[in-house]
Amino acid sequence: MQSADLNLLEVLDALLQEGSVTGAARRLQLSPPAVSRSLARLRRVTGDPLLVRAGRSLVPTPAAEAMRGSAHDVLAAARALLSPRATPTDAEIERSLDAVLTIRTSTDAVEEFGPDLLAAIAARAPRARLRLVGEGDESAADLRSGAVDLDLGGPLADDDGLRRETLARDEMVVIGRPDGGFARRLGDRAPAADDLAAVGHVNATRRGVLRGPLDDALAGQGLGRTVVATAPGFSAACTLVRSADLVCLAPERLTRRVRGAELRSWPCPVPLPTVHLVQTWHRRTDADPVRRWLRDRVREVVGSGPTGR
Repeated sequence: MQSADLNLLEVLDALLQEGSVTGAARRLQLSPPAVSRSLARLRRVTGDPLLVRAGRSLVPTPAAEAMRGSAHDVLAAARALLSPRATPTDAEIERSLDAVLTIRTSTDAVEEFGPDLLAAIAARAPRARLRLVGEGDESAADLRSGAVDLDLGGPLADDDGLRRETLARDEMVVIGRPDGGFARRLGDRAPAADDLAAVGHVNATRRGVLRGPLDDALAGQGLGRTVVATAPGFSAACTLVRSADLVCLAPERLTRRVRGAELRSWPCPVPLPTVHLVQTWHRRTDADPVRRWLRDRVREVVGSGPTGR
């Protein structure tokens, strides 16, 4: 089977659109002899004269007339296929969304960003289905296989196949009830390290550990704290704080929605690591238009707040 030559297809389209060798040469920015040589090759390939002389002009044969529309369409499709993928419009996304969009993230991120993300996607592509799955081992395997389109959370372990974008940087704050013992102890002043040591704490940890970076920071000042309970996430820790006279450490922005008006926050008096909220994907989906569109929506929602960068 003879291999197809897309250059010949381009010449064929120009000849059929212009109806002359000179016009086709001008359109293609080639010399008329070069177009004539290509026309000769086209005649051999198709087994048809394609364009025949009638007086001083060329007219298409019936076979050429039948090719005119399909040649133009096939050439346009080939150019689109071999061109860089442009960011699709919302309407194009809507037409192409047969698959489910899967984001792996934490319950805390769903609490804070889920409603706005769902609204942003629904407003642009109502047929889209958003699948939010819980964090597990946070490996690259599910991103590599396509089981997960995007990971939204802390930075994942280094992997050559992963791409990352930091969407927000969040600071840890102290959270407690506005009518609780911690608030009464402080009054109108900012908290100090010994204030943290004087109250009971809920420790947010999926592994149920009683110690964390705060304990190391307090120990450096000769202080310690009492952890009354642990919770598997920041939103769960806030729920326990709301029901008891306790405090917890949590990212300020990530817990705004769950805190509501029933809890308040104070700046943490000891330095703690900044929380980075990152979207991570596999490089195999770098240019995929639907997944790029999904990352754009996540960036709009998560990166739009005062802590977004």
